[in-house]
Amino acid sequence: RHMTGRDVPEAKPPLNIDRAETLLVVNQLGKEGAFEDINFELKAGEVLGISGVLGSGRTALAKALFGLVAPDRGSIALSGKNVALGNPIAATQAGIGYVPEDRLTEGLFLTQSIIRNVSVGRFDDHQSGGFLNLASLFDEARGWIEKLRIKAPDFEAEVKSLSGGNQQRVALARWLSQAPKVLVLNGPSVGVDVGSKADIHGVIRELAESGIGIIVISDDLPELLATCGQILMMKDGRIDSIVRAEETNEIELAAKLAS
Repeated sequence: RHMTGRDVPEAKPPLNIDRAETLLVVNQLGKEGAFEDINFELKAGEVLGISGVLGSGRTALAKALFGLVAPDRGSIALSGKNVALGNPIAATQAGIGYVPEDRLTEGLFLTQSIIRNVSVGRFDDHQSGGFLNLASLFDEARGWIEKLRIKAPDFEAEVKSLSGGNQQRVALARWLSQAPKVLVLNGPSVGVDVGSKADIHGVIRELAESGIGIIVISDDLPELLATCGQILMMKDGRIDSIVRAEETNEIELAAKLAS
C-alpha cells in the first residue's frame, strides 16, 4: 500500500474447471536439444502454469505453442483440429495468442502509438475494397485500452513512454482484440511494479472466467501459485512433475526447481 498508494488485493483461488471442455491437447511434442515428450491438456477457463529454471526448455516450449519454434515431432490440437507446427500465422488463425517475455524487443512497436499497437492485428476486419477504415479500427482499439485501464494522457503517445505495467497491458490488449481461445503468457508480470502485477493477475482471472484457456510461463513462484490451478515443472527439457497449486507452497516449489 505504501508503494502504490492503494490496497493491493489478495489473489483469488483458481477456478473449478473439472467439467469444462478441453481446448488444447499437446501430444508427444519434441524439439531436438530443447524439449522432449511434452504432453498436457488445457481446458476452457483453466490457468495452467509451466515453470523451470533457465535452460529447462520452458521458453522454447512457449514459443513452440505459438509456432515461433518448429518442433521435430508431436502434435498440437485446438478444439479437436491439428494446428500446423512452426507457423505463427496458422496458430493465430486457429485461436492461439502469445505475449512474449521480452515485450520491448518482441512484443511492441515502441515508437508507434498506443492505439496503433493495439489495433495492428485487426486490419483485416476493418477494411473494405482495399481501404482501411481507421475510424472503426481505432474505436475498437480505444475500447480495449479503456477495458484494460491503460493509463496514458494521450492514446497517440508512443508506447515507449509508458510504464512497464501499461506496456504489458498494451501487449495484452492487442491479443485480446483478436478473441483468442488460448493465450500463452510468457512472464506476464516481468518488470512491472507490485500494483500493476496484481492488476495483471486480476486480468488473467477475468479472462479465465470468460472461458479463455491460459498458459502462464514463469519462474515467479508467488505468481504461479496466485494464478494457476496446476503447474507443470520442467527439467532438462521434460515435464518432471505436475503439482496442484492448492496442494503446495512456495518453499516446496522452490525445492522442486532446485532439485
